Amino acid sequence: MRYELQDGRILTWSLETHVATHCNLRCVQCCPLSPHLPAWAVEPAALGEDLRRLAKALRPQVFKLTGGEPFLHPDLPAVLDVVRGSGISSQVSVTTNGFLAQSAPDAVYERLDRMTLSVYASAPLPERSIARITERCEQHGVYLTVKRIDAFQQLTPEAPHATDEAVRGVHARCWLKVRCHLVHAGRFYACTRPPHVATVLGREHPDMPALGEVDGVPLDTPDLLGSLLGYLERETPLASCRYCLGGDGAWLPHAQLPRSRS
Repeated sequence: MRYELQDGRILTWSLETHVATHCNLRCVQCCPLSPHLPAWAVEPAALGEDLRRLAKALRPQVFKLTGGEPFLHPDLPAVLDVVRGSGISSQVSVTTNGFLAQSAPDAVYERLDRMTLSVYASAPLPERSIARITERCEQHGVYLTVKRIDAFQQLTPEAPHATDEAVRGVHARCWLKVRCHLVHAGRFYACTRPPHVATVLGREHPDMPALGEVDGVPLDTPDLLGSLLGYLERETPLASCRYCLGGDGAWLPHAQLPRSRS
């Protein structure tokens, strides 16, 4: 894929950040692997520094706060303030399962342009909660999209791909590398999985490299624009692609993992 430049910045559809890696749901085949990660929330100041660097070279149409569940962050208004202050995008969105969004402070809604509400068949949000969120979005001029999801695509294979040819095929057909760009902990990634795959699967595959360090582009790279453009337009798979099905995975009925017993 080839990307256009405008005023020295690469134009992309969207960019997201994991505001929190943990979640109040445990969806099977969660794309960012949230049910298997320790609780973590981004430091607003650190995110602000990352976005100020990245805004010099990248211009996404929409900046998305995702997770995990973003409303688990202890100070979401502060996160939204640093996103706004960075100038990374004129449109700021949050993606949520809605269980905490309905009671969030007005300060969150006042700082948003968009909200995507994911309503899962395996953990349905009550219709009265959807109505309340709709009402609050209307009050604050937030554009609401409600996605009702009854299936998930399998992303994690039973075993790593055995051949380089298989890995190249997964990468070539993958939609994540175009739609799910991520900024996380000082690096830009073409998709949301590299920072977390090794954390989750590393014990099963001790020879796995530190994918979060191998994949992606450090934001302190001297020629950030050139490095990002080469990274986004390259045909070489990510190291993480060996441990991912990309767009090739089967679609399965949506389900929740059982809660672990303490």
